Amino acid sequence: MTFDEGVLLETRRLLLRPFEEDDADDVLAASRDPELLRWMAWAPAQTAETALAWCVTYAHIDPARGVNFAIVGGDRLVGALGLDRAEWTDGRVEVGYWIAPWARRKGYAVEATRGAAAYAFEKGLHRVELLAAIGNHASQGVARKAGFTREGVLREAVLTPAGRVDAVLFSLLEGELT
Repeated sequence: MTFDEGVLLETRRLLLRPFEEDDADDVLAASRDPELLRWMAWAPAQTAETALAWCVTYAHIDPARGVNFAIVGGDRLVGALGLDRAEWTDGRVEVGYWIAPWARRKGYAVEATRGAAAYAFEKGLHRVELLAAIGNHASQGVARKAGFTREGVLREAVLTPAGRVDAVLFSLLEGELT
């Protein structure tokens, strides 16, 4: 099984679509945000060239393993979301996201995460997992608000710019998305 190439997902307020060349400037701008620089290992090294390469090449990964979405609110990129590490036989996938500073505290991460989880379940997966760094309380709040259940702590499971840190494991099972 695979994810669909070029898939578009619509939620109440958002469009989740493949990344495009025009998204590169917003990806670069977001990467300068102190919160992204704290939690996202890729952010400190982001340049105009790497942002463009992400948007036109690297964001379009093997659909058997995952899919990445540009999260668009109105007419601007407000973040990114990926379904990755799909294990079709086991029926699980991991979701990850970031929200740009100009779009925070509007519920976009929760809405996008729930939309992507619904898509994963439609594709036949049974479990969506989410890892949040132990100190990233905002991301843990997104997981809870999106309906995920906290399962435990995985030691040194997430790479941040400061190094490896423990992560809280959350999950959402098929049938729990209401």
